[in-house]
Amino acid sequence: MVGRGSSGNVGEEGFTGRAAIGYDHGYDGEVFYLGLALDPHYVDGWVEGCLERIGEDYPEEELLFRDLWDDETQRDVVIESLKADCEVRTGRPPG
Repeated sequence: MVGRGSSGNVGEEGFTGRAAIGYDHGYDGEVFYLGLALDPHYVDGWVEGCLERIGEDYPEEELLFRDLWDDETQRDVVIESLKADCEVRTGRPPG
């Protein structure tokens, strides 16, 4: 279930579908699939996974990214910054 980390999501319902896949890729896999980049559920889950992973070691950095993410004009900046720390793959995940 999603909800660990410093984001305050404890007790909230976990992600499902593409959002859950994105979360796993951001948190555990540290990978971003360009074939899913236009799916907002995947991107939201991926960003959340990345931020929770970052927050385990750098909680201040997580909060900075969350503040930027909340400003819809800065979302592309957040995505590009997070992608810099992940493996970016073309296509979609197998399966």
